[in-house]
Amino acid sequence: MIGAAVVDISGVGAGSVQPGDSNPGIVGLSVGGVAKNIAENLTRLGLDVHLLTFLGDDLFSAFITNHLDQAGILYPMSPSLPGPSGKYVAIHAHDGVLATAVNDFRVIETLEPGDFDRFAAYIEGFDVLVLDVNLSASVLDRLIHAFSHKKIVVDGVSRAKVVRIRPFLDRIWLLKVNRGELSELLGHDAVDIIYGVKDLLGTGIRTVVVTNGADPITYNIERRIYQTAIFETKNPVSSSGCGDALVAGTVYGLVKGLSMHEAVNCGKKAASFTMEVAEPCHPLLHAKLFED
Repeated sequence: MIGAAVVDISGVGAGSVQPGDSNPGIVGLSVGGVAKNIAENLTRLGLDVHLLTFLGDDLFSAFITNHLDQAGILYPMSPSLPGPSGKYVAIHAHDGVLATAVNDFRVIETLEPGDFDRFAAYIEGFDVLVLDVNLSASVLDRLIHAFSHKKIVVDGVSRAKVVRIRPFLDRIWLLKVNRGELSELLGHDAVDIIYGVKDLLGTGIRTVVVTNGADPITYNIERRIYQTAIFETKNPVSSSGCGDALVAGTVYGLVKGLSMHEAVNCGKKAASFTMEVAEPCHPLLHAKLFED
């Protein structure tokens, strides 16, 4: 995994969230970041995973590394850099649906391609590379071209950042985006997600998984497009990390040799399970979850 490990500050409103006002609720502090979340989930699922991330030199850095250590996440090559650690602030309504968020990932977004030269041999040792697009376009360019012989998985992260991978879609093995991120990649509103996926497949990308809130998940197997209903959560708390859990569960299934249908099913279960907690990763996630 290459990408962000940050401090998540999450507020969950006691009721509906009113814009422009102070909303009563619960505020929590945890460690998140797309790459870190996927790494943590896959570690809990029993895969051999390393995280390459970049930390600041402030007090939050120790908070992050303490969590990584407790979760058993391996990050032996991750350096600390001058400046503040990454932070993500999210506000959710009482039903767990994200109302708004602000991210500050300067510590990773300002990296240059040359900063990764010393990690080339280390990265070469892994079969699957998971990248999040908090990395700059130039860094993504360097990594995707240098390791295009690997299975490259990308999480779209946000509408503003997903466009960074538009020039490299034909080199991506698996891409997970939501409907808004799909629209940004296409350059127009993906009114019909099925047709949007078909258009995206024309770029040469191998596999796309598209989420759309509570609506069905759309994915492809070669040129065939499929949709599958999400698993609803009985007691939803927060949607933070659910998309990352979907990626982790899907990658886990594919690495274990399952079909794409079965792998997406693993992703759905992981995402639903994650929505039961305020943290971006469920601490009790385990591969046995997929056996039910």
